[in-house]
Amino acid sequence: MNFKIIAFAVFSAVVFSSCSDCLDCQSTTELNLTVEYYSSAGTLDSTTTVSYAADGYINSTLPVTLTDDFSSYFSPVSIKETCGQELKDINNSSVTFQTETGDSSALFKYSWTESWVCK
Repeated sequence: MNFKIIAFAVFSAVVFSSCSDCLDCQSTTELNLTVEYYSSAGTLDSTTTVSYAADGYINSTLPVTLTDDFSSYFSPVSIKETCGQELKDINNSSVTFQTETGDSSALFKYSWTESWVCK
């Protein structure tokens, strides 16, 4: 009988302590896109810059076409439950990302910062 009580107490402590390692985190993101257009000779013709800010975080591959509405590339839910190492990485901090894609006629340079608040 005492073994069952001790086992239940240990199990409860493990379950409740693992739950405390998770928090609800909300993100706002500032996205910047710079597009460099090149001539057929490979020289830089022009540069265009677009900025976009929204609640949420980037959840899909960013486009290789110029747009000023990036809402479809953001998670439709700006709050997510975060646990473990990911929670340690983003908890009440900002995380910056960069990526480049394109071809010989245009280079798309994305940079964005996700600002996270966890409670």
